Amino acid sequence: MNAAMPYDTIIVNSGVFVENVMIEKPLILRSNMGPASTQIQAAIQNKPAIKISNAADVSVTGLWATGSTVAGVLVSNSTKVTLSNNQLTNNGNGITLYGTSYSTVRGNISSSNAQYGLYMEKSGHNRIELNSATLNKDKGFFISYSDDNEIVNNSVNLNSWDGIMVFASHGNKITGNRTLRNTYGIVISESDGNEVAENTTIPNIFLIMPIVLIYFGIVSYLVQKNIFKIVYRE
Repeated sequence: MNAAMPYDTIIVNSGVFVENVMIEKPLILRSNMGPASTQIQAAIQNKPAIKISNAADVSVTGLWATGSTVAGVLVSNSTKVTLSNNQLTNNGNGITLYGTSYSTVRGNISSSNAQYGLYMEKSGHNRIELNSATLNKDKGFFISYSDDNEIVNNSVNLNSWDGIMVFASHGNKITGNRTLRNTYGIVISESDGNEVAENTTIPNIFLIMPIVLIYFGIVSYLVQKNIFKIVYRE
């Protein structure tokens, strides 16, 4: 990776690669045979399996990222990043976007992660589409302090807590998603100006959420957010 020039294409052959991949330049990283046969297993578990940091024009396609207590893929302070057709399992979060803009997350499978299938914080103008987030131990998608994103046509099912949680985030488009068999389908708190339409949210365990549980969810979020900062710092 270090030897690659900006805008190079790196093709990864089939196999299991035990390493933490760091991308800090424009490039394309893709598998030759798809995620089922191309696994990036985090060598250092408290670092992301794949990290994109302070970069633009990066594409990661067709990889299986696993074994990180932080994230399968972490995109930090970057723009114009594309994550497509990847599989993220058995991580802290499947995908984390932090301080990221004008990026696309499309066609990924994020399942059986310890916290969230996708976590977004302080990120804007991103498109999250056609992804599957299932069997995550907390939330399918968690959108936090993030404005003007499009979250469309995703399947966010069978997660332990919320399908999609939107907290302190404004002007997002949340349409055409399926959030089935979560505790709650779509939860929006302290957020304004979001377009929420044509989502399928029934059946979920609870259709009406009492105020006490809204409060509990916010407190739980704040605790988890602090834990996340302790587990991983830039």
